[in-house]
Amino acid sequence: MEVVILTGASRGLGAALADQLLSSERRLVCIARKPNPLLEQKARDRKAWLDYYLQDLTEIEASDMLAQSICDELPADASRLTLINNAGMVEPVARASALPNDQLVRALNLNVAAAMLFSSRFLKGTEDFAGERRILNISSGAARSPYAGWSVYCATKAALDMFSRCVKLEEAVRPNPARIVSLAPGVVDTDMQATVRELDPEDFPNVERFRNLKATNQLASAEEAARRIVLYMARADFGTTEVDDVRNYSTSSEQPSS
Repeated sequence: MEVVILTGASRGLGAALADQLLSSERRLVCIARKPNPLLEQKARDRKAWLDYYLQDLTEIEASDMLAQSICDELPADASRLTLINNAGMVEPVARASALPNDQLVRALNLNVAAAMLFSSRFLKGTEDFAGERRILNISSGAARSPYAGWSVYCATKAALDMFSRCVKLEEAVRPNPARIVSLAPGVVDTDMQATVRELDPEDFPNVERFRNLKATNQLASAEEAARRIVLYMARADFGTTEVDDVRNYSTSSEQPSS
């Protein structure tokens, strides 16, 4: 049985990923700040193995303890072990001269530190695992293109990209290297996007672009984005390109588009 650990599973893309990964043939371990009653009901209906932990991942010490506990108990006989670092936040949105201290720290903790800690505990806890290990970090196009007002979001997602590059180099010399990818999912119609569309142009000058994406139906649904990510996760060449974008691939299969 495959085991998948997923952070940020209560809403948006994370909830959609959890729904698609929920199966009687897979153990799904979710971590989120809020409950997801619908997912728990679906797990009962599908007779699926779901472990759901409530944890605010901006609280680093408690999050590290939880990551340690989960990763220490991963089954040695699993067919594959996968970690998906999905939890993230877009706030604070402000010019660098006006960044609020509390939101800045929360964003750094959630978008970077929590993902690094879960990856660290996962790699350490699975060192002797004989099967395949995969880490998927949910990145963003904002990691690779600067936006005024999004300095924190862009920088934290770029940090996740570079972290993935470094881990790939470290794992390459190991006997059973873990595979890692930092994947941009495209622009997804979630609560985060709704928040972005309400921003003041003074804080986020590109707000009109995102309003237009919604108005012209150019946003992917959370369900469609999750479907494409799950297909990507199943690729035989997962990890070959450690910083990637799901939009580079066909929408109909896991194979690269021609």
